[in-house]
Amino acid sequence: IMSSEVKANKIEEATKQKIRQYLSSDQSINAGVVLISFSNNVIKLGAMNPIYQKVIDIRYDLENKFSLEVEVNQISTSEWEKWSSDISSKQEISNELNNTDNQTYQNRSKFNDSTQEKSQSTNIKIKKDNKNEEKSLNSSLLQEMLNNEFSKELSGNKDDKFDFFDEETDLEDEEEIDIIEDSELQDNEDPVIKAAGSILSTCSRLKASDIHAEPLEDRMRIRYRIDGVLKEVYSLPKVKAKAITSRLKVMSKLDIAEKRLPQDGRIRCRINEVVSDFRVSTLPGKWGEKIVLRALQSDSSMLDLDKLISSKDELSMVRDMGSSPYGIFIVVGPTGSGKSTTLYSILNERNTPDVNISTVEDPVEYTLDGIHQVQVIREKGLDFSRALRSLMRQDPDIILVGETRDKETAQTAMEAALTGHMVFTTLHANDTATAITRLNEMGIPPYLVGSSVVGVMAQRLIRRICPKCSTSRSVDSEKDKLAHQHGIQVLKKATVIDLSNNSSKELCPICNGTGYKGRLGLYEVMKVNDPIRELIMKSSTADIIRECASSNGVKSLLNYGMDLVKEGLTTIEEVERVCLLND
Repeated sequence: IMSSEVKANKIEEATKQKIRQYLSSDQSINAGVVLISFSNNVIKLGAMNPIYQKVIDIRYDLENKFSLEVEVNQISTSEWEKWSSDISSKQEISNELNNTDNQTYQNRSKFNDSTQEKSQSTNIKIKKDNKNEEKSLNSSLLQEMLNNEFSKELSGNKDDKFDFFDEETDLEDEEEIDIIEDSELQDNEDPVIKAAGSILSTCSRLKASDIHAEPLEDRMRIRYRIDGVLKEVYSLPKVKAKAITSRLKVMSKLDIAEKRLPQDGRIRCRINEVVSDFRVSTLPGKWGEKIVLRALQSDSSMLDLDKLISSKDELSMVRDMGSSPYGIFIVVGPTGSGKSTTLYSILNERNTPDVNISTVEDPVEYTLDGIHQVQVIREKGLDFSRALRSLMRQDPDIILVGETRDKETAQTAMEAALTGHMVFTTLHANDTATAITRLNEMGIPPYLVGSSVVGVMAQRLIRRICPKCSTSRSVDSEKDKLAHQHGIQVLKKATVIDLSNNSSKELCPICNGTGYKGRLGLYEVMKVNDPIRELIMKSSTADIIRECASSNGVKSLLNYGMDLVKEGLTTIEEVERVCLLND
């Protein structure tokens, strides 16, 4: 009888395996939940923040799926980091937390024997799945609020949850109403509507970042920016140019009667069951209005610094400056160089429940759970500087300013950095040294720049060479002087096919004859140390700052690119296309 009772109390191995798989999912990892141990019908979990809503959801999911009790104990950040990085130490942490938990249980039992009435008022009783089992937890105000019946009703954890409305109301999300379904575009009999739908759907198939609809004298050409380079894909008749332009303006909710002034809008459409966002800009020209659509990426899976920055030294410096408790970190580069992606990758790593992160952007390109994002509306007077001033009254820890374009925004951001906040922002400059001089040109006092800026990073995007159709050649010391100077022996060469002359030639299935597939980042990371800070205080020129940074080991964009050429990831022509060569 005893053995059968013990067997009944033990959790089956198959159930344990399912629980381990559930707790190894991205949902559990993002919530900071780890498995401590199994004991009889109880699962013991550890969490950095036991009252975090995602942790609560995981606990109730486990209770409902496996009909087991779940205990959640708080663990420190260091224990979580040790748990996730060192597999061998997991058993030690489990034993340590178990010993602590068992000691707490023994002390609590003694305490219960002596003062039963007081214990009943301080312990929390949890009802589970029609069973009359009760579980005692260490009482705290937050746990009482968490286990309060009304809190369960509001959070949806109770079957008979509280409803504020007597009858179900058919309220649609405002954003969902604005989404244009692909059936409206592809199944329409109007050729203009179908053409507009094809233009948008081709962008996702080609993985292009921009669409250029440009009327010319005798035709309208549609170009796509693929891996940073424009490619002409469609050529439409001139008579259809105005109709296509008007249709795109209608989809963007712009004034189709206004053809003399530039306009800005936005398109949200569902293509192949994926919601795509486009930022739309119109500009009048000689032959009609040119429309440029920027595809806004909302895939948060690409927000990973390890995937973006290949060099370990630069990656370590960026992480070090990004984890600073206060200061301002500036990313510089031209439009479309991946500045927002880099900053959001840093925010993605710092996005935890105990940190308040707010952003001001135009437009909001990525959507991250747990981050408050503010969209700039200039027509209503909500610009960067005004939104930033309002954010300062929102108790922020980290602030992202999408773009610093005037003195007021820059000064407010730097004052926020001096008052204990971490500020991330972007700036239009050529490299890290010119970013400092650009701030001086805006009229920011040198002492404010030197005391608030913790680091500057410049970046560019170059195309990755196609691994299937590329060829190699030896370096000629006379013709390839730049490669010879950097100690490169073999150069990769892209196989580019001109479709106008070789329309019948078989194309590479990976790169479609372009010779390149995907993009790589070039990074120049400058940490503001004491020597550079002294030069900033003296209002030194960009050349002097650049020289000092180089002597301190800062790798330039050109040198970073030549390292990628040496590894065979790109061509020297790509590096020369985006980098300023040394005189």
